Amino acid sequence: MTTTRADWPEDRIPLAAAKEWMASVCDHSEETPEILRIKNWGVTARFGSVVLKVAYTPLFPQVVDVHNVLRLIEPTAAPRLIAHAELDGQHLTLFEFLPGVTAEELGTPEALVAVAGQLARVQASASRLDLSGLPALPVQEIVNLLLEDDLSDQPIELVQWLQKAESALRLDARVLAEFPLSLDHPDVNASNAMVQQKGNIILLDWEEATVGCPFFSLDRLLGEAREQSAVNPVCEAYLENLPWGTRDGLERAMRLVPLKLAWENRTYARKLGWSHPHTTVTTAFLKLARKRSIEGFEHTGLEDFLGP
Repeated sequence: MTTTRADWPEDRIPLAAAKEWMASVCDHSEETPEILRIKNWGVTARFGSVVLKVAYTPLFPQVVDVHNVLRLIEPTAAPRLIAHAELDGQHLTLFEFLPGVTAEELGTPEALVAVAGQLARVQASASRLDLSGLPALPVQEIVNLLLEDDLSDQPIELVQWLQKAESALRLDARVLAEFPLSLDHPDVNASNAMVQQKGNIILLDWEEATVGCPFFSLDRLLGEAREQSAVNPVCEAYLENLPWGTRDGLERAMRLVPLKLAWENRTYARKLGWSHPHTTVTTAFLKLARKRSIEGFEHTGLEDFLGP
C-alpha cells in the first residue's frame, strides 16, 4: 500500500543514519531527499545522483543476487546497484539514478509495446545464465501452495471452484514447466520502466523477482494495455522477443498467475505481521482466475474485481 506521506519516515529510520551510511559508500551532495515512494514496508527516495531504498522488514533478501545476474545482461537491464547493507534490522540498497521518463509518463501504447519487448529480451538473456542461487517458485507447486493455505477467509464458492479446477490448472502447470526458467518480475508496469533519450528501456524494482515462469511477468503490463486497447500488440512484442514464447504458453500462464499472486500476497502480509492475510485481494485474484479459465485473459484483469 503506497501512502501519500511526503516527509521522510523518521520514526522508521533516522535520516541522519541513512545519510551517514550513504556517505560511507559513495559521494552524494543532496541534503534533502526527494521522496519517490513510501509504503507500509519501506521508503524509496532520491538523493541527487543516487536512489536509496529502505525495506523496514527485509522481505526480499534476494535483491543483491538478482542484480548480480542482471549486471551480466546487455543492454542494461536494471539500474546499477551501488551498495547494500543491513542497518538495525532494515535492508538498505543504493542505486544509481537514471535520467529519463517513465512509460507511464509517456502514456502511449507504443511505450507499453516497447516495455514488453525489453522484458522479453531480459528474460531470454537471463534464461541462459546460472540462476541456481536465487529463490525459485516452481510452477508445478503453485496450485498446491494455495490449496494447502488456510482459505477459510474466502467465499466457499471460490474455494469449491478452485478444488474443481485443480486438474485443469495442474495441466497448465505441467505444460508451463516445459519452458525455460527465467526471472519472474511480478511488478512490471509502466511506472517501473524508464525510457531514456535514445529509446533504451530500463526496468526498475527487481527486488521481488524470483526464478520461475517468465510469462507471469507480463500480467500487470497487460492490465495497462487493456486500458489502451493494446493487448495484442503488447503480447506480440513480448512473444517476438522471447525465442521460445508461444501464445498457448502465455494463455496458460495468465490462468495460473492470479493464484501465484494470491499466495505471494498472503505470504507477504503474514511476514509483515498483519492480522489478515490480504483477504480481499485474495478474493479478487480467485475471481480473476475463475473468469480467465472461462473467458481467457484478453479482456480480464484484476482491476475488474477490486473496489474503488
